[in-house]
Amino acid sequence: MSFVQRVRAQADRYGHQRSYTFVEDRRGELAESRLTFAELDERARSVGAWLAGRRMTDQTALLLYPAGLEFLAVFLGCLYSRVIAVPSPLPQTDPRALERAEGIIKDADVRLVLTDSANQGMLTRWLRDVGLDGAVECVATDTQLLPGPDDWTMPEIEPDTLAYMQYTSGSTSEPRGVMLTHANLLHNEQEIWRAIGSPKEGVGVGWLPHYHDMGLIGMLLQPIYAGGDLYFASPIAFVMRPALWLEMISRYRAGYTVAPNFAYEWCAARVTDEQVAGLDLSSLRFALNGAEPVRTGTLRAMVRRFGAAGFSEKAWAPAYGMAEATLVITATPIGHGALVRRFDAGALERHEAIPSEDGVELVGCGRPISMSVRVVDPGTRAVMPEGRVAEIWVRGESVARGYWQREEATGDAFHGRTADGDGPFLRTGDLGFLLDGELYVTGRIKDVIIVNGRNLYPQDLEEAARQVHPSLGAAAAFGIEAGQAAGEHVVLVQEVRERSLGDSSAAEVARRVQGELARVFGLPSMSVVLVERGGVGKTTSGKIQRSRTRDLLLGESLPVVHAELAAGLTAHAVPEAAHAVPEGA
Repeated sequence: MSFVQRVRAQADRYGHQRSYTFVEDRRGELAESRLTFAELDERARSVGAWLAGRRMTDQTALLLYPAGLEFLAVFLGCLYSRVIAVPSPLPQTDPRALERAEGIIKDADVRLVLTDSANQGMLTRWLRDVGLDGAVECVATDTQLLPGPDDWTMPEIEPDTLAYMQYTSGSTSEPRGVMLTHANLLHNEQEIWRAIGSPKEGVGVGWLPHYHDMGLIGMLLQPIYAGGDLYFASPIAFVMRPALWLEMISRYRAGYTVAPNFAYEWCAARVTDEQVAGLDLSSLRFALNGAEPVRTGTLRAMVRRFGAAGFSEKAWAPAYGMAEATLVITATPIGHGALVRRFDAGALERHEAIPSEDGVELVGCGRPISMSVRVVDPGTRAVMPEGRVAEIWVRGESVARGYWQREEATGDAFHGRTADGDGPFLRTGDLGFLLDGELYVTGRIKDVIIVNGRNLYPQDLEEAARQVHPSLGAAAAFGIEAGQAAGEHVVLVQEVRERSLGDSSAAEVARRVQGELARVFGLPSMSVVLVERGGVGKTTSGKIQRSRTRDLLLGESLPVVHAELAAGLTAHAVPEAAHAVPEGA
């Protein structure tokens, strides 16, 4: 079976009984646009017939759309016509997004850009400015005269037919096109469906970007696979007014939602008492938390803030996944709640997970549903026993075909074999351990900071630093080589909201961060660089780009507010910058 066959069967089964509804917040009033499953299928068939008429079979098409129903219809239209859809952020005026889109066009051999009429002019001008207008055509599908849905003919689509490409967000490397097949889509949607309790009907609510794996697979495609309704808004609307997300859950009686950790944190911090008073979140039984480290503080803050409104700690469903495995690898089953355990910090630095009553807290990311997960020493390729930290390896039907036109990278990542020859496995590049069947993720291999033989996880440093003062935001921790005499140093680049410093100075806050990290992690020699908001590099999905932030620091390109440099750290390691003050000055 192909994913197209599944979608068409669901459209036949539910017709106008199930639907997708895009919700817009207009000065506190919710405006709705809706497509039923039957209407969505008709629109997809029209788009598919049009693409087939352009002889686009097995060609790539870059989809640059704002949030809404048109993207979903066109994405399915690409599947219907065996066109390889490449979802990507709408670049608009962000230079980094423009560079990313240009890189994808060249990497994926794109000749057709699909968008809506509101953005066609801007994109056409941009293609001309970068010299691609002669090779790439930009078409607005919402005003295009399309054939009727009955003009569509089902092409030959097998389970291993390439369905679409998901470009990775590039937190530790250049974005790569992950090749996903129809079989990958079907299998991972089945994994998600089983995690949420295999419902025969249900309501989902979300706002995630449609161009990321979590938004596309976990939010947009799951309802038509499972046969449920979806109400969704734009990411911009959520960021501007986070209460909108919770109001939608309350209004539409949603049973499940999906989001990264920062979104729940944003709600706990920004939703007002008046807004909380009007909520009823008791319908929510499954709140997936994934795509970035799950923080225990966030779990507790949400229950504390919204418990009276019906948000239950049993709704928490931490999960682990990645684009190379379509999306979900492990998940917490519905109704179980998050599993939080404490582990000895010193043992974790030695890559051992030893439970300890007064240790650091880690949140379990659930268990494999049907995928096979191993923890493997990346050097010896020996499979580690439970409680040992090493690289997470994965095998199963959700694992992608590989990276587009990158044979060497595909071989390295997708063809892993253990010391005894078992495989192939997807090598995730993530560190973690299994304990009592539960997967705990501790960080990225490339991000681990090694100081005097100790393995420090940057997210632990970053989280501890953020708790020091309410003015502190995103952070990136990394190690730098400071010369033979000084050795390696830990550097923390920390965003600060200067307006929120209150009676404290930037220098005082930076020194408090140094002191807290020295106390918690035994790091008497480290540097703290406070930067303006936006100074810490992030991917389009919000993940911290530590290596990019490090490069910007060394290239003197960060908007430095204040720097407390550790004794012995020279300007060759961290260049002198405006407002930078050596420690003790």
